[in-house]
Amino acid sequence: MKWALASFAVLLSASCAGLTALPKPSNPTSDCEDIKSLSSLWECVRTPGLAPKEGGLTSTMRVANGDFTRRVLLNQTPSLACNTNPWSGFEHKSLSAGSAAPLEAFVHEGDANLPVILVIHGLYDSNSNRYVRYVASALAEHGFGVVVPDMRWHGCLMSLPSTLGITESEDLLAWAEAIRGGKLMRSLRGRPIGMIGFSLGGLDVIDTISLDEAAMLFDAGAIAVSPPADVERVLDRLDHMRTPIAYYFRITLRMRNRRLGIPFWTRQPFRKYLDRLIEKHVIPFDSVEKLLNAADPKKRLTAVRRPLLIIASRNDPVLGRVAADALEKAGKTLYVHVIATDEGGHIGVIGRDSQWFVDAMTTFFANAKNVAVRQ
Repeated sequence: MKWALASFAVLLSASCAGLTALPKPSNPTSDCEDIKSLSSLWECVRTPGLAPKEGGLTSTMRVANGDFTRRVLLNQTPSLACNTNPWSGFEHKSLSAGSAAPLEAFVHEGDANLPVILVIHGLYDSNSNRYVRYVASALAEHGFGVVVPDMRWHGCLMSLPSTLGITESEDLLAWAEAIRGGKLMRSLRGRPIGMIGFSLGGLDVIDTISLDEAAMLFDAGAIAVSPPADVERVLDRLDHMRTPIAYYFRITLRMRNRRLGIPFWTRQPFRKYLDRLIEKHVIPFDSVEKLLNAADPKKRLTAVRRPLLIIASRNDPVLGRVAADALEKAGKTLYVHVIATDEGGHIGVIGRDSQWFVDAMTTFFANAKNVAVRQ
């Protein structure tokens, strides 16, 4: 395990700076208030200003640094991953959602006149990671209601397998219905609902917003930041890539796989994990290829009926440029807007251009609810 610890050390030293609390939203111009058209919405979202140049690993590590000594290591330990201690302005809520996974979330009530936003964390993270808290707090600062859940195989739901968005989308639909009905908190009843997801959480968001039922439940639209696309190639990349960040992903997965009875040193641990999902009939597919085909977002975008903003980077050290290129090519539909930049790393745009990110996020959710659903 010495080389594993060395890989962690390289990651920790890749960038000294860590993510700081996000700024308050800037005051929008009158042209960006009460928007009702898609073209105006996309124009007001604008694009990030990524200057000067910065490596993808540096951008990525700005988001992760600081959490290595806090949540990142705790997130991999079942007895420690579940955290119910809220931060300022939030409270922890639990809710049974029928056949879906239970909702274990931090909740902020917000302004009754603004939408409720679900904030979805990424792979090997939880709803307690710093970037998740900062994004949630920025939304709360603007007055939005905010719900920050743990997803399957993470945090308080560590015992439930992750399925690349297949069952997670069912959870998100069930949770949104419960939120809309006031079962989580009465003050959230009837308010528009949106969602923003990061990395694997972005894949969950796209898988969900493309479903027919989502058009009525997620009327405030969705944002996906650095979601995987061309999923089979991305997973193959993670199984074979020889970089510190790839070693981190594989080591962490092997730790989790071992709890499922998969030997730690199994080759291609991502592929082996998916094989186990098929073997145990966790998902309704009889081959990994069919699962990957169903989960791939680039094939789902034409079904989206509410505004969907996708933010991706070509210098992503986790996904490579394959995901950004696939999304940019597939995202040429009316209700989908893809911002693919040369820089930004893996979800690194949060800290790379934090003012743009906060302004784009709050402008989007304040106005997407006004855009008519695609019939």
